[in-house]
Amino acid sequence: MLRLPAQAQAALLSRPQDVARIAQSILIRRELARQAEAEGLEKDPKVAAALRAARERVLSEAALARAEGPPPDRQTIERLARNQYDATPEKFDVPEQVRVRHILSRQGPASRSSAHANCSPRPSAGADFAALAKANSDDPGSAARGGDLGFFGRGKMAPAFDAAAFALKEPGDLSDVVKTESGYHIIKLEERKPASRKPFDAVRDELVKSVAEAETRNRRQQVVEKITAQVQFDQEAIEQVVAAGRAAQAKPN
Repeated sequence: MLRLPAQAQAALLSRPQDVARIAQSILIRRELARQAEAEGLEKDPKVAAALRAARERVLSEAALARAEGPPPDRQTIERLARNQYDATPEKFDVPEQVRVRHILSRQGPASRSSAHANCSPRPSAGADFAALAKANSDDPGSAARGGDLGFFGRGKMAPAFDAAAFALKEPGDLSDVVKTESGYHIIKLEERKPASRKPFDAVRDELVKSVAEAETRNRRQQVVEKITAQVQFDQEAIEQVVAAGRAAQAKPN
């Protein structure tokens, strides 16, 4: 339980039935292990090999955790995060986005000609378009929201839909009928966001987390590289294992 994040611990401790279930699982595992030892199963070659592998896995993880050492201080991590931001600021560019509503018909453009006329720009056009989408759109995902698809960038929608949506200039503009694999659409522009770049403060936490994780990986990798630098493969033995494996696969079932 202590290996769980604090929030998960709190959730677990709030459910007595889960605590009881885990305790029962531990009891069952320990009793089965006791029975296995009493029967001498740990002497079975396969079981002994699995026990060695499990022991090595736990110890190796402990050694790597010790090699990590204390985490770098926050000031150092933030400086490295800022350096990373300044080195590749283009990674934080946000492309132009539009927010549109649409009405989808799977029957054909003729069925939307009257709808298009009813949604011609006028003071109540926004309300009329949303109401019409709720009542008539064949897109179940957006109809309940008045056809609202939210913001999206270029290339996120079907090509024809994408081109029509980004061709609209001013909020309230309506497209002609647009055909895609889904059917026939009328699109209304709600908002447009120009291309921009996220400031460092907006991505600081994300970068700090990434840099800290990279530092941990680097420390672990240094330990591993010290070991692998002294390794020389026995190529003949490797080829024998491969040959044995292929022979086993070639045997008929």
